[in-house]
Amino acid sequence: MNHTELAHWQTQFITSVFAQETQAPNSGMAIYRNNLVLTHRASILMTFPRTCALLGDNTNIAIYEYLHAYGKSSYDWAECGEHFSQYLAQQPELVQQPYISDMASYEWQRQQINRAPSKRLNQSSIGMLSTHDWSDLYLDLAPGWVLFNSNYDIPTIFANTSHPTTSKVQSGSCQTWVCWRSDNAPQVILIPTDMTLLYAHASAMSLQALSDLATQARATQSESEELDFMAWLATLMQTKQLFGIREYPTP
Repeated sequence: MNHTELAHWQTQFITSVFAQETQAPNSGMAIYRNNLVLTHRASILMTFPRTCALLGDNTNIAIYEYLHAYGKSSYDWAECGEHFSQYLAQQPELVQQPYISDMASYEWQRQQINRAPSKRLNQSSIGMLSTHDWSDLYLDLAPGWVLFNSNYDIPTIFANTSHPTTSKVQSGSCQTWVCWRSDNAPQVILIPTDMTLLYAHASAMSLQALSDLATQARATQSESEELDFMAWLATLMQTKQLFGIREYPTP
């Protein structure tokens, strides 16, 4: 049985476990269900500590209902919570608190960044910039490199307190952060608005396409806001977002 088949079997079994809830509350199924819920709750609390702090007294019921609605989609307990942000965003009780689902999304991304495969920093590959056609070159970005968007300053809320409160959360215009792993820990930087376009295509476009994109963007910006492509590459290297250059796009 491969991992996909195992996850499917587990989901079917969980459905059966919950179906027995009202019929046999004292059965062996009930004991298994209780253990399942406790393990699931522990996994969610570990992956989403700030989200659960924002949910407060509603945490346990939210976790239980999420498990009931989505089941267990992976054989790996560390993957528990893949759709937690989506589930929270769908709850009518939280419609006035969208930052809670945003926090769940951010915490899930941090979980995935921590679990991303390690890679070697290939500084010598930068020399390809002067020896190869840029149309054939792509950025080799740091482990877990991903963009995060929100109308709330979620990374700051996450970093500043272990117990965030709703009174400290303020809405604003949509902003974008870049997140990645460096020195064995997740990193995050707010992206300047004029640089968002480059970051949005960094993992898929060739260096030539990215350079052309920067040139096109300059045509719509004032001289003081000129988008410097080489300066952007230097920033990626200085912050350890760029691990090298390669001749194929990110898989």
